Amino acid sequence: MVELRVIYFRIEKEIICFCEMLYCLHDKIKIEWEKDTYWGHEIRIQSQTITIHDVITCFVKVFMYYRFNDLIRQIIRKRYFYTEHEEIERICILTRLVISERYYQTYLFKGFPSVQDYIYSILDEMMEESFPVHFDSLVTFSLQPLSECLIEAVGYGIDEMKREEEHQNFIQSIRDFIMQRKPKIRILHIIQGKDFSFYKENGQRYRIHELKVLMQNEPLYIFGLDDNEMHLSPVITLLPEKIYIYGDHPSEAKTLTLINIFQERVSLLPRKKFPFFIHMK
Repeated sequence: MVELRVIYFRIEKEIICFCEMLYCLHDKIKIEWEKDTYWGHEIRIQSQTITIHDVITCFVKVFMYYRFNDLIRQIIRKRYFYTEHEEIERICILTRLVISERYYQTYLFKGFPSVQDYIYSILDEMMEESFPVHFDSLVTFSLQPLSECLIEAVGYGIDEMKREEEHQNFIQSIRDFIMQRKPKIRILHIIQGKDFSFYKENGQRYRIHELKVLMQNEPLYIFGLDDNEMHLSPVITLLPEKIYIYGDHPSEAKTLTLINIFQERVSLLPRKKFPFFIHMK
């Protein structure tokens, strides 16, 4: 027996998306669509195979595609009182990154492995097998638990933005410092690793004690650094005109920090291009 499932949508682009998603799941279904005076749009689905699971799955996809970001933006504006468009968009992006991380997912979404699974569980609990179903009413009135989770997620997104701003201020303060000073050495060679290895222009390695003595004469404290920090502090202290970094991990965090600070002074090369013999004890 062919079942008739009736679903109402208020927004046309959402109904189009829903139908496309449904056709991806079942290509042999018949859908009738007509305008509805009160609800906006009505579709009638005739199929023996469409299940409530299919309907909810497509609802989740439509919601994620068209409403999820707007819900995050609404929380940013109304709960955290941000008004600048660029700030709102940045926080929205960072919030999406937060909720994509496994560390946050199960914590934020009541043990569910993703926000999509959590939304599905809410809609599954609220929906009954009987039709018609009103998509707009369903997601408007049923997803308050999701909003509460996203308020917390947005808070984490804002924290990430503040950390980014603090990091950029830190980077800029060092840039300003080195721009005001003349280089002390011509070339510094650095080999990537768990800890950087620093080499002089002639290939002789800088010893840790030697670097620490030099660093004691620099005002590293103004950046929150000291002579125990052995990645950035030695480079600020030596203040080279040119920096060559050798390694096979261009996205390594310490390396990116140096590139961000010293910019055009830095050249990144493969480890095999290191021009000196490395004596291994």
